[in-house]
This record gives sequence, structure tokens and C-alpha cells, in this order.
Amino acid sequence: MAIYPSHNLQMLYYSASFDGQGAIAIQAAKDFARLTGNTMHQVLALVRFGRFDEILEIDNRPGGDIPGGMWDFAQGYAHLRKHEADFAELYLRRVRVVADTSEAKYRGHPAAHILGVLAGILESEIQRDSGDLDGAITTLRATVELEDQMQYDEPEPMPFDSRHWLGAALIEAEQYAEAETVYRAELEDHPRNGWSHFGLIQALSKQGKDTTEVRQQYAESWARADHWIQSSRF
Repeated sequence: MAIYPSHNLQMLYYSASFDGQGAIAIQAAKDFARLTGNTMHQVLALVRFGRFDEILEIDNRPGGDIPGGMWDFAQGYAHLRKHEADFAELYLRRVRVVADTSEAKYRGHPAAHILGVLAGILESEIQRDSGDLDGAITTLRATVELEDQMQYDEPEPMPFDSRHWLGAALIEAEQYAEAETVYRAELEDHPRNGWSHFGLIQALSKQGKDTTEVRQQYAESWARADHWIQSSRF
């Protein structure tokens, strides 16, 4: 008998997300939603694994500033990936307003931190989509600084790290040395996660550096994954 079923589901969803096990992560997040009526983890798991059509099918926006803001972020991100930037910008404004004004907390994390990070990710992707890659990188650098202010938690509120977006943007901008630094820092925060191993392989390869050790680490960290990735973010 599970004493803390909601916490157990959160731990499973979080760890499976970093492990690349999309089916397990998404199912755990769905089970959390069934148990609690809260879809916030479900939509973030779907963002993590690029399931954008499914995000748009979830119309059960959770109550509360932070859960609702997570849902808004996911909706905006999915609309952007469906080439609907106007809707993405609308949801970004909603997330920003709550991040800037709400005094709500989720397990001790203020809305300014959680939703500030999510808003930064969404804003950077809108900028990148519009061709402003330099602006996206600037936004993500600030977002990483904000995320680094978040207190330790198990599990963390989000099943991904903003450095996954910053590293990918730096690779796109051909700033490979900084991308390497970003992914190495991310692996210090979340050891043995294949998302960052993959990005690090890209960054090292583009610099002509040896990738043998990192490729072995990636093979081990991604051994249980059910997704083939081309970037550290979808």
C-alpha cells in the first residue's frame, strides 16, 4: 500500500523524464492527474517529450497560480511548435503576469522562480522561431541564472533544465565552446542524464574534440530511453 502515492508518482515522472523514458514519465504524470485532478505534471512531461498535439487536447487547466501557469506555458509551447506564434505570445503574457505578481508557492518554490523559468524558456523559443537567435540566448542566460536560485528539492518542480534549451541554442548559433560549458554544468546538477550527454557530444564534435568517453556515458544513460533525440530539447 502506497503511503504517499502522489509524491511517488512525481518522483517516477521526474526521474523517467531525465532518463528518457517517455512512456513511463507520461503515464506517471497522467496517473498523478487522475489522482489529484491536477494536469500540471502531465503537460510538462508532454513538453519534455515533444507530444504537442496531446498538450493541446488537455483542456483541464488546473487551479492555482503555479499549476495554471505551468499549463499556460505548455499550451504556449505547443502552439509555437504548431506554428501559431500569436497564441504562444498570448500564453507567454499570461505566464509572465503571474510570475511577476503572484505570491504563491509550490513546495516552497515561489511563482517568480518556477514560472519565471518557464516564461524564459517560452520567450526564448518565440525569439528563436522569429529568427532572433541572439535574443533567445540572452533570454536563456538570464533564465539559467534564475533557475540556479531555486532551492534543492526532490523532485524538482520541472522535469527538465533550462540549460537544455540554452545549450541547444548555443549549438545552433555555432557557439560550441560555451555550449560545452553549459552541458558540463548541467551534468553537475543532474548527473548521468542523456539529454545533456547528447548535447555535449554535439558541442565536442563541432570543436573537433574527442567524444569517446561521453559517447560511452550517453550509451549508458540512454539505455532505457524510448525516444530518439536530435537535440537536448524538443
